[in-house]
Amino acid sequence: MMKKILLASVVALMATSSAWAQFPDPFLPDEQRPNGIMWLPEPPSLTGGDFYNDFYYYQWGKEQRDEEWIADLALWDEGVDLSRVFSPCLDVPLSHETTPEILRLVEAATSDAARANSSAKNYFKRKRPFATFNEPSLKPEEDEVEALTYSYPSGHSSRGWMYALTLATVAPECTEILMLRARYYAIHRVVCGHHWKSDIDASLMLTAGIFANVVVSDAYQAQLKKAREEYQRLKDTTTQVEAAPRADRSAAIFDMQGRRLDSKPAPPGVYVQEGNKFVVGK
Repeated sequence: MMKKILLASVVALMATSSAWAQFPDPFLPDEQRPNGIMWLPEPPSLTGGDFYNDFYYYQWGKEQRDEEWIADLALWDEGVDLSRVFSPCLDVPLSHETTPEILRLVEAATSDAARANSSAKNYFKRKRPFATFNEPSLKPEEDEVEALTYSYPSGHSSRGWMYALTLATVAPECTEILMLRARYYAIHRVVCGHHWKSDIDASLMLTAGIFANVVVSDAYQAQLKKAREEYQRLKDTTTQVEAAPRADRSAAIFDMQGRRLDSKPAPPGVYVQEGNKFVVGK
């Protein structure tokens, strides 16, 4: 029993550290960051009526576990550079080499989200879905360790929402596809079996409150100015390969889950191109 308690403590510490280690110092000092526990609702209890929605989505998530979702694990997995997740949504590829100012902005803000989320998780101490039902998740090789960490709210989702919200202040014209991408990123956690639907809903609620404070800080606004200038400069810079007018080039097309298409849109469906929705009929 003592060994399990010690292992749980180490895992919790490692989970918190890994969430923060990806990002630079946050914009808000800990004492200035709002306490999300004050506005987040208690997670649904297993015997409460509002748990039905969580149970429904847990079963739905298991039904979605096909080759496409499994292949996506390489993109969505723990510790992944979130610039890889959201870079396809923008006209400018994200990297620490080419867009250091943009990534300094989004990663510092995401650190605020990660810290707020860790505090809430340690307070609510909710058990993960796959562990609740003693079933394998989409990543069974990690189940023993993940079962010792908490579920509510979703840390992955909080970081994804903050990343998208922050990038939207740099490139407002990309807001729709950025938020679609963040939603798909969050839903993948439900399909994986590591989070309840109410976990990812709470993560958006938490992130919204933190973002409202981060975005008005002097430090954020100063960095946002640098990020916008960098983004505009890179958009305006063309190479011989990219010299053709935009009208002569094919812009990326995304489905409503925020996934970039590699081929022509298949009917029927609703798609997004350059921030505009369009319908492909039967």
